[in-house]
Amino acid sequence: MARFWVNFIDGKCSSAIRKVAFSPEEEREKAVEEACECLKTLESALNGKKFFGGDTIGMVDIVALFIAFWLRPFQEIKGLELLSSEKFPNLFKWTDDFVSCSIVTELLPPRDKLVAHIKAHLSK
Repeated sequence: MARFWVNFIDGKCSSAIRKVAFSPEEEREKAVEEACECLKTLESALNGKKFFGGDTIGMVDIVALFIAFWLRPFQEIKGLELLSSEKFPNLFKWTDDFVSCSIVTELLPPRDKLVAHIKAHLSK
């Protein structure tokens, strides 16, 4: 089951979110819809669990790191709302739980450096 979710996140979700970032303005609405469908699927996969595998961080959570750490600053920069506590409460809570784990926090760059990196990447 974990392999399925890894493939789904790494393939479909990352591709859909990339389209939101780099699609021309006229194609962005369709890209946002596609990305939200992926997030909706992940929302239901969590189904009340703290992490995708249950109570502890697993391979699926690690693969989904870009959703937990990159997506919220990205949507702020772009002025979009893909992931919110209203739309996807389970997934939103998962992002908070995941990035606040000490083992994860130790490995992540400071948020201001991430925001600068995303802005630089999007301007290319």
